[in-house]
Amino acid sequence: MIPAKKFYMIRHGETNANVKRVMAGSIDSPLTENGRNQARAIQGIVKNLEIKPAAIFHSHLSRARDTAQIINEALNIPIYENKLLAEFHAGDWEGAPYEECQSLLTGWKNPPNGETSDEFCSRIRQAKKEILDAHDEPVMIVSHGGVFRGFGKIYGLNVPGKFPNCHLHEFDPHHENKRFPWKVYRYGHAPDEFRIETDIFHSSEDWIEE
Repeated sequence: MIPAKKFYMIRHGETNANVKRVMAGSIDSPLTENGRNQARAIQGIVKNLEIKPAAIFHSHLSRARDTAQIINEALNIPIYENKLLAEFHAGDWEGAPYEECQSLLTGWKNPPNGETSDEFCSRIRQAKKEILDAHDEPVMIVSHGGVFRGFGKIYGLNVPGKFPNCHLHEFDPHHENKRFPWKVYRYGHAPDEFRIETDIFHSSEDWIEE
């Protein structure tokens, strides 16, 4: 299983596909200027982290890579690409309006000619295990909304797909949580919202029936 170590994870900044409200999946949809500004805004947050990441890992898709590179301007730490962190390959639904692929955005219906949810979760598990096994210090993973949801599914959790662009999350080991062994914190820009705990990975009614 994935080592229960401390790490940070963030979804990429806003993309052209986000603005158009279409499924990007493995399509290389670039950041908008607003998306780049969102990534620049995270620089101020990472500068003030009490425990800073020692390395950054991002998917090969430009929206994650460019977000990571912009954030790293404030950290100047080693940065690596890992294709296993890519978004769900949505097959025939790539480029489709959100309304046509809700069964994938909010559930786990396998898309026609795409990746199955089991295949997706298997590569996420492999990526996180490899990354966390190799680093004792916290790292930052810059990836995609589907990767957040898939991370939950690995632990039997149906995590809602509500991960806004460029919101930093901290996963802090908490072994008392038997099902999902982390406490999760979200970072905001306001002083009173700089680090707030979220239960998005711990809501029992969101468990997937197995």
